[in-house]
Amino acid sequence: MTTYRRGGYVRGDDDGVERECDLCDWHCVADSYPALVGEYQAHLKIDHPKAWLRA
Repeated sequence: MTTYRRGGYVRGDDDGVERECDLCDWHCVADSYPALVGEYQAHLKIDHPKAWLRA
């Protein structure tokens, strides 16, 4: 059974991490925390550039 965590590192092959945007309805699920951070930063840069500059 796949387990999704809000932040933190993936512990096994059947784990994943998820994140939502506080500014819109964007949502992402990834198989590693670094991949999730990259997707979130890309989202902020494209859709919320002022928030991305502050982050």
